[in-house]
Amino acid sequence: GSCVALYQEMDEKGIQVPPHVFSLVIGGLCKEGKLNEGYAVFENMIRKGSKPNVAIYTVLIDGYAKSGSVEDAIRLLHRMIDEGFKPDVVTYSVVVNGLCKNGRVEEALDYFQTCRFNGLAINSIFYSSLIDGLGKAGRIDEAERLFEEMSEKGCTRDSYCYNALIDALTKHGKVDEAMTLFKRMEEEEGCDQTVYTYTILISGMFKDHRNE
Repeated sequence: GSCVALYQEMDEKGIQVPPHVFSLVIGGLCKEGKLNEGYAVFENMIRKGSKPNVAIYTVLIDGYAKSGSVEDAIRLLHRMIDEGFKPDVVTYSVVVNGLCKNGRVEEALDYFQTCRFNGLAINSIFYSSLIDGLGKAGRIDEAERLFEEMSEKGCTRDSYCYNALIDALTKHGKVDEAMTLFKRMEEEEGCDQTVYTYTILISGMFKDHRNE
C-alpha cells in the first residue's frame, strides 16, 4: 500500500526511518499476509541500526503463527529473548494460539506455565486458545478447570471462551453440561450468545439425537 511506498521512498532517500514507522509498515505487510516482505523490512531495520521493540516482534510472530508457520514464530520468539527482549502476554498468547490450532497443546501449556512463572497476567484470548486446544484434544476436564480458573483469577470470560468450552462439551457427548453452560453464559456472566454458540449447540443436539 501507500504506507509501504512512503517507507521505501524514505529508505531510498536515506532519511532515517523512526521505529514507529517500521512498526506500522511491518504490521501492515503482515496483516496483508506478506510475511516475507515484512520480515525483509524487519531485517533492513536492524541493518540500519534501528532497534526493534516487543510490539514489532509480536506483530511478526503473530503473522507467522496465523499463517500456520508456527516453527518460524517460535524461532523468532527465541531470537527475541536471546536479544534481551521480554515477551509480554500478547506475544505468548499469539504463539499459544498458533500451537493450539496445530494440535500442539502440550507445548502451548508449557508457555502457559512460563507466563505464570514470570508473573504475567493471562488474558482471555490466551485462555480461550488453550480451552479450545484442550477441547479439541479431548482433554475436557483440563479445559473445564482452566475455564473455572479464569473467574478465580478475575479474568473476564467472553463469548470466545464459552464457545470453545461449549464446542468441546457437545463434541464429546456432554450436551447437558453444554446446555447448563449456555444458560450460565447469559444469566451469570451477561455474555452475549452468538450465532456460533447456537450453531454449536444445535449440531451437538443433532449428533445426540435430541431434535425433538
